[in-house]
Amino acid sequence: MSSASRDTVPADAADAADFARRAGAESSPRLFILVGPPAVGKLSVARALERLSGAIVVDNHLVNNAVFVPMGMNRGAGPALSNTDALRARVMDVVLEATRAAPPGISHVFTNWLTDAPEDAAHVDRLRDLARDRNVRFVPVWLTASRESLLARVGSPDRADRSKLVDPEVLRGVLEMPTLPAPADAITLDLSVTGPEETALRILKATR
Repeated sequence: MSSASRDTVPADAADAADFARRAGAESSPRLFILVGPPAVGKLSVARALERLSGAIVVDNHLVNNAVFVPMGMNRGAGPALSNTDALRARVMDVVLEATRAAPPGISHVFTNWLTDAPEDAAHVDRLRDLARDRNVRFVPVWLTASRESLLARVGSPDRADRSKLVDPEVLRGVLEMPTLPAPADAITLDLSVTGPEETALRILKATR
């Protein structure tokens, strides 16, 4: 398990942009998976990676909202979350098939919150296999933040706009669930005080 150090990231914005350009040019295509609890900043980091490296973002809500929105779950209606599993699995199958068909040279960033369950471990293995099939580097990134930081962020209006979890009480329950352990080759980063741009730069630095 690796961790990117703070002193490897360029402090000046122009230097950071130049570093990101060079990191993208020097690296082969990659398939990133960003794993972390709700409100840790997975999508923000993914968007920063997209800006800095050109990778395509495949956020977990690309899959979830294809089911949640038409079912009315973003309005407090709809079935229990567990009753959406089969539909979301079908959507994920299509998303992975589309990723496999992407032209060579394209990088992707997947985001997920994964618990210590066999099906979640199998999802990581499935993405690792997908990276191998595409002949790209697999980059697992485990993101963490303090409980206080997560609870402070979860109610932000932009999360509600994207049909994400916004209830602090629900998040408290989620945080009691054990997280899937990071694989041995994962990059681990704490986002309690670190912004998405700096985090993305650290990931690119670690995967040059």
